[in-house]
Parts: sequence; structure tokens; C-alpha cells
Amino acid sequence: MAASLLPAMSDMAITRFPGIIAGAMRRTILLLHLCGALLAGLFLIVLGVTGAIMAFEEDLDRLMNPALYASHPEREPLGVSAILSALRSSHPTERISRLQLPQVRGGPFITQIANRQVFVDGATGSINGTRSGPTLLVRIHQFHISLMSGRPGSVILGVASILLVVLIGTGLYLWWPHKRSRVELRRVTGFDLHNAIGIWSSPLVAILGATGIIIAFSETVIPLVYALSGSSPPARDAPSTIQPGSQPITPEDAIRTAVATLPGAAPLALTCPSQPSSSYVVALRFPEDLTPGGRSWVVVDHYRGVPLVIEDSRHPPAGAGVATLNRAIHTGDIGGYAGKAAVSAASVALVVQVISGAWLWWQRRRRQAQAGRRQVAA
Repeated sequence: MAASLLPAMSDMAITRFPGIIAGAMRRTILLLHLCGALLAGLFLIVLGVTGAIMAFEEDLDRLMNPALYASHPEREPLGVSAILSALRSSHPTERISRLQLPQVRGGPFITQIANRQVFVDGATGSINGTRSGPTLLVRIHQFHISLMSGRPGSVILGVASILLVVLIGTGLYLWWPHKRSRVELRRVTGFDLHNAIGIWSSPLVAILGATGIIIAFSETVIPLVYALSGSSPPARDAPSTIQPGSQPITPEDAIRTAVATLPGAAPLALTCPSQPSSSYVVALRFPEDLTPGGRSWVVVDHYRGVPLVIEDSRHPPAGAGVATLNRAIHTGDIGGYAGKAAVSAASVALVVQVISGAWLWWQRRRRQAQAGRRQVAA
């Protein structure tokens, strides 16, 4: 009798074994998902809230400070030399180095003097206004990239981004058996909300996580890209050649040289020479550039007016190309305002995911505690 039961028990064990393994794997992945969420949850909320705002950082700054960014397209704009002269007259003891150029006719010039950001009317040379220290949006930006604590904060957020990618992978595994992707408005549950928002936002959130990892560890990743590609970033401080009797060129000359060197690119900013042997540096942006600041620049000799060093975003070295594309994807700039809106929505979805996941975990713990008390009472 016992001998006849053995084959049946063996067959039953073989039949149930895959289910036992699958159940153990699911419990392990659920535990990994919960632990990852508990470890990274607070930092992911920070990334989500600040990221949703940062997607429209420049637009919000202009909306919140219309007087600083006031433009007068009907007036004839002043030249760069006139603006620099006006700034040096109003700030005789301060050094004027980098000047951000207007991107619309009659728009303001912007420069940094000591710890103050100065906005200059492009048509009159008068001061639109100044602001000191980091603004609210700058603080939000700093909090997003480093928790306002430098390199240690960047590493923490980089690890949180790694955990985010792990959470998305484990979350998809846990979602698969149920495949819930809708929320019934008449009966919204935390479980359905967590599943539906998670599955629809997971592609974008995963992209944000992966690109965020590269940004957080860019000091390692970008040099590695340069090394693997056999390229190197060009130096930006090439000295000018001082010849007897030679006269310095004007800022306008430097800008014209840069524009002629990279036809089709618009000048964004000018860095003036800090000493006689230094050079001008002109930052430029092509129409198709994926980031607002552009990634092209030309170093122009202070006296001869010839380009000394060129970085062309249309033909960038490998490291610069990877960094630019990665940032454009992370910020949504690659898709214009639609891309920014998608990044902002994905950031909000991440916050909802963390909060709804924490609520589900708390509810589960409460049910387990209630069940334990009932067993003790019985």
C-alpha cells in the first residue's frame, strides 16, 4: 500500500514544485520591491516634486519675474560694447566677465557681479533689476541634483535612481499576473491606482531614472565615454598671442568671428578676457540643439580675432555628445514643450506611486497586526 502511494506522492510533488518555486520567487521580489521603496521613497518624492517644477524652470522664472526679463522689440538694441561700458560705469570696482546675450530683440543682457545677478535693458543700458543669492527655483534645482549638499547628495540621489530602476522592474513583475491598468472612478482603490499609474508611467519614469543615474555619476561616466571613444574634451582657455603694437579686438568682433566660424549658430553668451593674454569665449546654439544653453563655443584670440578652439555641437566629441543627449532626454528638452510636459507628468506620477505604495504597505501591516491579535485572542 505504502509502495503504491510513493509514485502518486512523487507525481504530486513534481506537479506542485514549479508553483512552489514561483511563489517563493514572487515573495522574494515583493520583499525586494518593498525594501527598495522604503529605502529610496523619501528621495524619490524629492526627485519627483522638484523634477515636475524643473521641467519648466526657465519659463517659471520669466513668469515670476516679468520686470527683470522685460523686452522692448520696438527699440534699436545697443551693442555689446555699450552694455559693457554701462555696466563698468555703474560698477567701477567690480569685474564684468560673462555676459548673457538677449535671445529676443530688445531683451535684457544678464551678468553676474559678485553675488548679484544683474539684468540690463538691451535698448537703454539701464538696470532692469538685480537679485542676490540663489532664487527659489535655483534652490529647487540644487535640491534636485544634490540635496543642496554637494557631491554626497548627488551620490545619494544617484543610488535612489538606481533603486528606482529596480523598483520599476520588480513592479512590472508583480503587476503581470493581475495586469490591472484601469481605475474605476466609482470605486477607486489604492491597489488599482498604484497599478494603473505605475504601468502607464513606467516607460517614462524608467527613462528618467536611467538618465538620472548618468547625471549623478557623470564625473565617472563621461570620462569613461571619452576614454572608450579615444576622444577628449577640448580645453577652453587657449591664450591669445600678444604682438607689439597690436590692439585688442572689440566684443562685437569676437562674436562676429564665432558666428562666422559656426554658420547658423546664434550667440548666447560672451566671456571677456580676464587679462591681456586671455581670450574671448563665445557660447552659441544651433536651432536644432537639444538644450536651451546650447553646447557650441568658440575661443577667439583677443588681438588677432581668429578662432583658437572650437567645439561644434553638430560634431561633438563623444563625451560631450552623450552628456548633451542624456540631459535633453532627462529634462524633456528633446521634445520641446510636449517633452517637458511629459517629464513633469512622469515626475508627478512617481510621487503618486511612492505615496500609494506606502499606503498599501501600511494597510498590509495593519491587516497582519489585526490577524495576529485575532489569533492570540482565539
